[in-house]
Amino acid sequence: GKTFQRSQKFSLEKRLRGSFGVHSSEGEFEVVLRFNAHAADYVREKKWHESQQLRELKGGGVELTLKLSSLGEVQRWVLSWGGDVQVLKPKELAMGVLGAARQLLANYA
Repeated sequence: GKTFQRSQKFSLEKRLRGSFGVHSSEGEFEVVLRFNAHAADYVREKKWHESQQLRELKGGGVELTLKLSSLGEVQRWVLSWGGDVQVLKPKELAMGVLGAARQLLANYA
């Protein structure tokens, strides 16, 4: 029930430009993901982010590169691909995915 005055300088488009969804921060991350042939066709057919670049790999896989401002949402997205994706960069994202995978194993062990 409260209202506020939006600053004339505020731009939602600029604020979310580097985000993978709706979360943004002040970081800059080059995210590089390698998808196997099983997932590659699906990855190729959609535009996931404005910054995306695709590189074809031998064996039918694809490498996806993104320039993002935060890692939280992309980490959850990576986890949704299960074993069909590998994080190559950045190390913080790879370690976050590894930690989540370990927690998943602990939950079902």
